[in-house]
Amino acid sequence: MTIRVPEDAYRFGTGPLTLAVTEVISRGPFEGHEWAELRGHGVREDGTRASRERFAFVRVDRVRVVDR
Repeated sequence: MTIRVPEDAYRFGTGPLTLAVTEVISRGPFEGHEWAELRGHGVREDGTRASRERFAFVRVDRVRVVDR
């Protein structure tokens, strides 16, 4: 699954995040919202995946699925 998250709804990075998720590590409340720690590969604007794996902490209610 590939998701998109606005810059203000994930930690840590700049700009919107597009991530091909490979694992949901954890999920739970933080600062009054539901957050999830994810592992995956960043997806570039041209649709290619970055080879380096990354982790992101995202606000679940702000995640938009862009590809299943």
